Amino acid sequence: MYLQNIVKENPLLIEKTIQFHQKGLIPPNTWVIDLDTIAANAEVLSATAKNNNLTVYLMSKQHNRNPYVNGIAIAKGLNKIVAVDVQGALQCGRYNIPLGHVGHLEQIPHHFIPKIIKLRPEVITVYSIEQAKWINEAAIKENILQKILIRVSTQNDIFFDGQEGGFDESELEKVVFELKKLNNIRLVGVTSFPCVNYNESADEQIKITNNMYTIVRVAASLRKMGFSIEQINAPGNTSTNVMHLLKNHGATHVEPGNALIGTTPSNAFRNNLPEKTAFIYLTEISHFFRNRAYAYGGGVYHNAYSNLITALIGSTWEEAENNEVEYLDKIKQDIDYHMQFVPKTGQNCKIGDSVILAYRTQMQMTRSYILPISGLSGKRELKLHYLFDHANNALDKNLYPVSPEIVCIDIEKLIKTY
Repeated sequence: MYLQNIVKENPLLIEKTIQFHQKGLIPPNTWVIDLDTIAANAEVLSATAKNNNLTVYLMSKQHNRNPYVNGIAIAKGLNKIVAVDVQGALQCGRYNIPLGHVGHLEQIPHHFIPKIIKLRPEVITVYSIEQAKWINEAAIKENILQKILIRVSTQNDIFFDGQEGGFDESELEKVVFELKKLNNIRLVGVTSFPCVNYNESADEQIKITNNMYTIVRVAASLRKMGFSIEQINAPGNTSTNVMHLLKNHGATHVEPGNALIGTTPSNAFRNNLPEKTAFIYLTEISHFFRNRAYAYGGGVYHNAYSNLITALIGSTWEEAENNEVEYLDKIKQDIDYHMQFVPKTGQNCKIGDSVILAYRTQMQMTRSYILPISGLSGKRELKLHYLFDHANNALDKNLYPVSPEIVCIDIEKLIKTY
């Protein structure tokens, strides 16, 4: 899917990954992230946002909130992080990453709210008056005024299954009446998701959804009610080629995620975009059974584009470059202990070979390692940084956790080279 982009634009990422894997320096089931490409993507996203007078909150779940990626992206102008859940917010705190937005796709559980308030997020999205009251109570104890957004919708808006929630537009006056009773929160904006949608095909039609019109309309109503509305937050498929569209339709804040790592739907079908694919997935051939080659799993994330995935397999870049093997995307497993491939006549796969893939993912949903690597652009020393487990713990050479303080020191040193 995105593999050919990497082969064309950044083959050194594949070559070095295979070398390091064959030397035992990178384990199978690892996302290898090119930080130099992350920095370049962050720069173009930041510049485009500024040109459109948009504020960015970086969605970090796609790269499992990795602090190297977050740190470099923020240093290059992507403001603060949007945490899709409590785990993401707490991980920002562990690595001193500034938190911009929390509570949108997943509300903050009641007894976690005081912990999140201590992290001082810029805004918290609420779906209910109960949630607003709990935030108000925590804000009173912290002696702060916490800004909030409300998620609003109408019958014609769209949601992904399992992500529904928020206030109906028809409830607005009732909601405002209740919120005005709470002295330590301040309503500053509205949000919904998704505000942009793709049709998931090669013609790549990008459309503003009805959700966008709803939040703009509600923002106008709130202003008439006397609220100073600072945010019309419009997340969903945000990249450089849609920011002008969002701005023209009234957005003030956007939340790119896949764009930073170069896995938007546009990246799947076009190779002339400013954002480049910034990572590959590495695993290893484990064994053979009948006509199939089995590789260690842990990173499978099925989506609408799974049928476009192939792998390069070999023990060197020269072996792998022209050895593109079919991935069996139709194999749906409760647990992906293995990925399965079907070599054709003339394709060579050996036990222990490196397996390289690049596909649309959300790394926080996998049980994979993550390895940030810098220097592939030739502008700084080539370096493998800390390997991270799926819970975002940095690991030493014995795969034991390293303190976040030590990791933060390394990140700060690295940022200075960018």
